[in-house]
Amino acid sequence: MESRRNRWLYVAGAAVACAGVLVAANIAVARGRGSAAPITLGAPAAAASTAAPTPTPTTTADLPIGGVVDTGLHAKTGTWVLYLVPITEPRLPKTHIGLMLGRRLPSGGLTADLVTNETSGSDLAPGFHAGEGSMVVAGGNTPTFGYFVGSATKITAKAHGKTVTAGLATSKAYPGVRMYWFAPGVSGITGVTAYDKAGTKISAGAASYAVG
Repeated sequence: MESRRNRWLYVAGAAVACAGVLVAANIAVARGRGSAAPITLGAPAAAASTAAPTPTPTTTADLPIGGVVDTGLHAKTGTWVLYLVPITEPRLPKTHIGLMLGRRLPSGGLTADLVTNETSGSDLAPGFHAGEGSMVVAGGNTPTFGYFVGSATKITAKAHGKTVTAGLATSKAYPGVRMYWFAPGVSGITGVTAYDKAGTKISAGAASYAVG
Protein backbone atom coordinates (compact mmCIF):
# COMPACT_ATOMS: atom_id res chain seq x y z
CA MET A 1 0.00 0.00 0.00
CA GLU A 2 1.20 3.51 -0.67
CA SER A 3 2.13 5.11 2.62
CA ARG A 4 1.87 8.60 3.96
CA ARG A 5 4.38 9.34 6.66
CA ASN A 6 5.34 11.54 9.55
CA ARG A 7 9.08 12.15 9.18
CA TRP A 8 11.41 13.93 11.58
CA LEU A 9 15.05 14.92 11.41
CA TYR A 10 16.73 15.55 14.75
CA VAL A 11 18.81 18.66 14.18
CA ALA A 12 19.75 21.90 15.92
CA GLY A 13 18.29 20.85 19.26
CA ALA A 14 14.72 20.49 18.02
CA ALA A 15 12.53 18.14 16.04
CA VAL A 16 12.25 19.74 12.60
CA ALA A 17 9.43 18.55 10.34
CA CYS A 18 10.32 17.49 6.80
CA ALA A 19 8.13 17.93 3.74
CA GLY A 20 4.91 15.91 3.78
CA VAL A 21 4.36 15.89 7.55
CA LEU A 22 0.67 15.49 8.28
CA VAL A 23 0.44 15.41 12.07
CA ALA A 24 1.75 17.40 15.00
CA ALA A 25 5.22 17.44 16.52
CA ASN A 26 4.39 15.71 19.77
CA ILE A 27 5.17 12.36 18.16
CA ALA A 28 8.86 13.27 17.97
CA VAL A 29 11.43 13.93 20.69
CA ALA A 30 14.13 16.58 20.28
CA ARG A 31 17.79 15.56 20.18
CA GLY A 32 21.19 17.17 20.64
CA ARG A 33 22.62 19.95 18.49
CA GLY A 34 24.13 19.00 15.14
CA SER A 35 23.27 15.29 15.25
CA ALA A 36 21.13 12.91 17.24
CA ALA A 37 22.25 12.22 20.79
CA PRO A 38 22.94 8.53 21.37
CA ILE A 39 20.65 6.28 23.35
CA THR A 40 22.24 4.31 26.17
CA LEU A 41 21.29 0.63 26.08
CA GLY A 42 23.40 -1.01 28.78
CA ALA A 43 27.16 -1.40 28.58
CA PRO A 44 28.78 -0.13 25.36
CA ALA A 45 30.15 -2.71 22.94
CA ALA A 46 33.56 -1.02 22.91
CA ALA A 47 35.56 1.54 24.86
CA ALA A 48 34.24 5.06 24.46
CA SER A 49 35.79 7.10 21.67
CA THR A 50 36.69 10.72 22.35
CA ALA A 51 35.23 11.57 18.92
CA ALA A 52 31.83 10.06 19.72
CA PRO A 53 29.04 11.99 21.46
CA THR A 54 28.47 11.22 25.14
CA PRO A 55 25.39 9.02 25.72
CA THR A 56 22.47 10.90 27.27
CA PRO A 57 19.13 9.72 28.69
CA THR A 58 16.17 9.49 26.32
CA THR A 59 12.45 8.81 26.55
CA THR A 60 11.07 5.30 26.21
CA ALA A 61 9.36 6.46 22.98
CA ASP A 62 12.71 6.15 21.20
CA LEU A 63 13.85 2.84 22.66
CA PRO A 64 13.89 -0.06 20.21
CA ILE A 65 11.11 -2.62 20.08
CA GLY A 66 12.39 -6.11 19.30
CA GLY A 67 16.07 -5.32 18.90
CA VAL A 68 18.30 -3.32 16.58
CA VAL A 69 19.15 -4.38 13.01
CA ASP A 70 22.67 -3.64 11.80
CA THR A 71 22.46 -2.91 8.08
CA GLY A 72 26.21 -3.36 7.59
CA LEU A 73 26.32 0.04 5.87
CA HIS A 74 28.89 2.57 7.06
CA ALA A 75 27.80 6.08 8.02
CA LYS A 76 30.17 9.02 8.34
CA THR A 77 30.27 8.14 12.03
CA GLY A 78 29.35 4.58 12.95
CA THR A 79 27.11 2.22 10.99
CA TRP A 80 23.50 2.60 9.94
CA VAL A 81 20.95 0.62 11.95
CA LEU A 82 17.18 0.22 11.83
CA TYR A 83 14.76 -0.46 14.65
CA LEU A 84 11.07 -0.19 15.45
CA VAL A 85 9.84 2.35 18.00
CA PRO A 86 6.41 2.71 19.62
CA ILE A 87 3.98 5.33 18.35
CA THR A 88 1.28 6.47 20.77
CA GLU A 89 -0.78 9.22 19.19
CA PRO A 90 -4.58 9.50 19.70
CA ARG A 91 -5.02 10.97 16.23
CA LEU A 92 -3.39 7.90 14.72
CA PRO A 93 -5.35 5.03 16.28
CA LYS A 94 -4.17 2.53 13.66
CA THR A 95 -0.49 3.43 13.93
CA HIS A 96 1.44 1.54 16.60
CA ILE A 97 5.00 1.53 15.34
CA GLY A 98 7.48 3.74 13.55
CA LEU A 99 10.68 2.74 11.78
CA MET A 100 13.77 4.53 13.09
CA LEU A 101 17.01 4.96 11.20
CA GLY A 102 19.94 5.50 13.52
CA ARG A 103 23.65 4.81 13.85
CA ARG A 104 25.66 2.49 16.06
CA LEU A 105 28.55 4.69 17.15
CA PRO A 106 32.15 3.56 17.74
CA SER A 107 31.45 3.94 21.46
CA GLY A 108 28.58 1.42 21.25
CA GLY A 109 25.98 4.16 21.70
CA LEU A 110 22.86 4.26 19.56
CA THR A 111 21.41 7.32 17.82
CA ALA A 112 17.88 8.13 16.69
CA ASP A 113 18.22 10.14 13.46
CA LEU A 114 15.11 9.75 11.33
CA VAL A 115 11.74 8.14 12.02
CA THR A 116 9.00 7.39 9.52
CA ASN A 117 5.52 6.04 10.18
CA GLU A 118 2.06 5.66 8.67
CA THR A 119 -0.48 8.45 9.16
CA SER A 120 -3.36 6.89 7.22
CA GLY A 121 -4.78 3.40 7.54
CA SER A 122 -3.30 0.50 9.46
CA ASP A 123 0.46 0.34 9.80
CA LEU A 124 0.20 -3.46 9.90
CA ALA A 125 -1.86 -3.94 6.73
CA PRO A 126 -0.17 -6.23 4.17
CA GLY A 127 2.26 -4.52 1.81
CA PHE A 128 4.90 -1.80 1.77
CA HIS A 129 4.99 0.95 4.39
CA ALA A 130 6.90 4.05 5.48
CA GLY A 131 9.37 4.31 2.60
CA GLU A 132 12.07 6.95 2.93
CA GLY A 133 14.55 7.83 0.20
CA SER A 134 18.25 8.53 0.64
CA MET A 135 19.22 11.94 2.02
CA VAL A 136 22.06 13.50 3.97
CA VAL A 137 21.86 13.01 7.75
CA ALA A 138 24.71 13.56 10.22
CA GLY A 139 27.04 14.34 7.34
CA GLY A 140 26.44 11.10 5.45
CA ASN A 141 24.07 9.64 2.88
CA THR A 142 21.34 7.48 4.38
CA PRO A 143 20.06 4.22 2.90
CA THR A 144 16.65 4.10 1.25
CA PHE A 145 14.52 2.10 3.66
CA GLY A 146 11.05 1.04 4.74
CA TYR A 147 9.18 -2.00 5.96
CA PHE A 148 6.97 -4.67 4.44
CA VAL A 149 4.16 -6.54 6.20
CA GLY A 150 3.88 -10.09 4.90
CA SER A 151 5.90 -13.23 4.20
CA ALA A 152 8.59 -11.60 2.06
CA THR A 153 11.96 -13.34 1.97
CA LYS A 154 13.37 -11.15 -0.83
CA ILE A 155 12.75 -7.58 -1.98
CA THR A 156 14.14 -6.19 -5.22
CA ALA A 157 13.81 -2.97 -7.20
CA LYS A 158 15.03 -1.30 -10.38
CA ALA A 159 17.61 1.47 -10.13
CA HIS A 160 18.66 3.12 -13.39
CA GLY A 161 17.74 -0.01 -15.32
CA LYS A 162 19.53 -2.47 -13.04
CA THR A 163 17.99 -4.89 -10.53
CA VAL A 164 19.06 -4.25 -6.94
CA THR A 165 18.30 -6.43 -3.93
CA ALA A 166 17.48 -5.01 -0.53
CA GLY A 167 18.87 -6.06 2.81
CA LEU A 168 16.07 -7.67 4.82
CA ALA A 169 15.46 -8.43 8.50
CA THR A 170 12.45 -9.65 10.46
CA SER A 171 11.28 -7.84 13.57
CA LYS A 172 11.45 -9.97 16.72
CA ALA A 173 8.53 -8.05 18.22
CA TYR A 174 6.38 -8.12 15.06
CA PRO A 175 7.19 -11.34 13.13
CA GLY A 176 5.13 -10.19 10.15
CA VAL A 177 7.18 -7.00 9.72
CA ARG A 178 10.23 -7.10 7.43
CA MET A 179 12.53 -4.10 7.63
CA TYR A 180 14.42 -3.54 4.39
CA TRP A 181 17.06 -1.18 3.03
CA PHE A 182 19.04 -0.36 -0.09
CA ALA A 183 22.62 0.95 -0.07
CA PRO A 184 23.02 4.75 0.18
CA GLY A 185 24.44 4.91 -3.36
CA VAL A 186 21.30 3.36 -4.84
CA SER A 187 18.98 6.02 -6.29
CA GLY A 188 16.13 6.26 -8.79
CA ILE A 189 14.41 3.26 -7.21
CA THR A 190 11.27 2.01 -8.98
CA GLY A 191 9.28 -1.22 -9.23
CA VAL A 192 9.91 -2.42 -5.69
CA THR A 193 8.82 -6.06 -5.51
CA ALA A 194 8.47 -8.57 -2.68
CA TYR A 195 8.80 -12.35 -3.10
CA ASP A 196 8.00 -15.29 -0.81
CA LYS A 197 10.35 -18.21 -0.09
CA ALA A 198 9.12 -20.03 -3.20
CA GLY A 199 10.17 -17.07 -5.33
CA THR A 200 6.56 -16.08 -6.02
CA LYS A 201 5.83 -12.39 -6.38
CA ILE A 202 3.56 -11.28 -3.51
CA SER A 203 3.57 -7.52 -3.98
CA ALA A 204 5.03 -5.16 -6.56
CA GLY A 205 5.33 -1.49 -7.38
CA ALA A 206 3.25 -0.12 -4.51
CA ALA A 207 6.09 1.34 -2.44
CA SER A 208 6.76 5.08 -2.53
CA TYR A 209 9.72 6.99 -1.15
CA ALA A 210 9.73 10.52 0.18
CA VAL A 211 12.99 12.42 0.43
CA GLY A 212 13.35 15.14 3.03
